[in-house]
Amino acid sequence: MANKFTRFLNGVGTGLLTPKGQMADYRHAARLFVDDTFRLSPRTKFLFYVKFELDKSAMAAPAFTARHADEVGLLVKSTDLPKYTFDTTTKNQYNRKKIVYKNITYEPITITLHDDSAGIINALWAVYYGYYIRDRHLPNAAYGATHLRAANVPMTDSFRYGMDNNVTNPIFKSISIYTMSRRRFLGYTLVNPRIKSWNHGTVSYAEGGTLESQMQVEYESVVYTAGSVSQDSPKGFATLHYDNLPSPLSVAGGGVSNVLGQGGVLDGLETIFGDLANGSTFNSPSGFLGTAIAAMNTYNNSKNITASSFKSELSNSLTNPANLSKGISTVSGLVGAVFPKNTTTTDTTTASQKNLTQ
Repeated sequence: MANKFTRFLNGVGTGLLTPKGQMADYRHAARLFVDDTFRLSPRTKFLFYVKFELDKSAMAAPAFTARHADEVGLLVKSTDLPKYTFDTTTKNQYNRKKIVYKNITYEPITITLHDDSAGIINALWAVYYGYYIRDRHLPNAAYGATHLRAANVPMTDSFRYGMDNNVTNPIFKSISIYTMSRRRFLGYTLVNPRIKSWNHGTVSYAEGGTLESQMQVEYESVVYTAGSVSQDSPKGFATLHYDNLPSPLSVAGGGVSNVLGQGGVLDGLETIFGDLANGSTFNSPSGFLGTAIAAMNTYNNSKNITASSFKSELSNSLTNPANLSKGISTVSGLVGAVFPKNTTTTDTTTASQKNLTQ
């Protein structure tokens, strides 16, 4: 008995004097990226959404706008984020060098799009090209030998070429790029974007892969936005070709007969009280139905929990920290992260007004 007690005291003393034991690593990265519910964790490149806002009054093909405009952003393969360059000059201020801003340049960005089998991206360029350039709609006769032009010779035909097209309104009102993390988005809206160059890609018998098109876009300014991610927030997100059926592991899809973990009883209670707190339960009939389904699934799962299963689950969680981390609800694939349920809000600032804060 005394031997066991002595070993216990020795273990406590060793833990106090050498808290990391005999071998451990430094935890700088863990403290930076994990603490405070992953607040400073890096954003991933593949969680993004692009929205093309087309001006319906300028479109020569309204059928394309009505049927396919919202699909264009879903076919974006990759895109640059906005880039800026300041034009500066260095002044001599009583032998002190002083840097002064002269101008700002909004650098063009490159957007790569999948060349889809339905031809939506090809149609986008065809509409854009035909809107700004008269040549697309000219017949072959417009390029015959009888229509050669010479100086000081009056026009003898009705053909118009190039950008002689009476264009006033731009096709693109804006292009918005959104990055997402922790159920929040950051948005970059390009104001009055214009296509500077377009590349249909390359075909080859000697290689596989898929076709893609690239366009280089110039713009006049950038508007920054931020908000909570939900259906149609940001605008158009999760409204087209989106799987709205809940996972069977989630509370809404049935859940699991566990106390901890995703789809468990505690996760169900968090969902129910979160919906009641933010008012989404009473915003619409579908919101009320979703909360009711979550409550029913949580109740049914709780009935299947026995004393022995709860004891086993609790024992595994306490004896193995890894199991405890797996038992906590996860968001965006970050194990052990529990974030509050936010209502859908969007805050807007301009690039010249202030820095974005959250």
